[in-house]
Amino acid sequence: MRLPWLLLLLPGLAFARQATEIRFEDTEPGEAPYLSRVLILGDKLRLDYGQDTDNYSLYDQRTQRLYVVSHEVERIIEIPAGKARLSLPQGWQLTLSRQAAGAEQHVQVRLNDRQCVEIRAVPGLLPEASRLLGKLRRALAASQAAAWKATPAELRDPCFLALDVVRAGIEYDYGLPLSLQYGDGRSRIYRSHAEREVTDALFALPGKYQRFRLPAPR
Repeated sequence: MRLPWLLLLLPGLAFARQATEIRFEDTEPGEAPYLSRVLILGDKLRLDYGQDTDNYSLYDQRTQRLYVVSHEVERIIEIPAGKARLSLPQGWQLTLSRQAAGAEQHVQVRLNDRQCVEIRAVPGLLPEASRLLGKLRRALAASQAAAWKATPAELRDPCFLALDVVRAGIEYDYGLPLSLQYGDGRSRIYRSHAEREVTDALFALPGKYQRFRLPAPR
């Protein structure tokens, strides 16, 4: 009967759990590279910039919702999942070319004559992480479809429709990406992964923040 009291005397021990931490280096066109981090605990993903105190996004596979948490304004935006009801226009052709290079897979995704993304991945590396990251991308496909519809035709990027809506999550279909090079100049490079102890608080939502729920995509 004394063991539970002993655990209460050791702060954090009773609540520490093992999570997978993945670090990437992301680059936007014309900007300096920056660190992005993915923490995985069970069916939850936390995305931030490498610090536990950062603003973060939290994806819960069970509820199929993404929560965007901003500490500065004490706000949580809830983005529901939905199925995208868009397809590629007639005459648009999405093609994939794959080439093995040792343990790696090199995949090029092209839309007509334009390269949308080049993927270097290792099949079997962190399969659960790859599965959850792909599911997150697909969960957001309906919201991205709504953004596509709201964008003036002359400003639309065809690769956005292909990668963020019609084939959302394709970047994670071949294992964890070692690198992603997008046709618009964005890139992501895998830097490291490790198992680390975390508390459930990192995967919880602040109770006193204002909440705003975006309407379900149609």
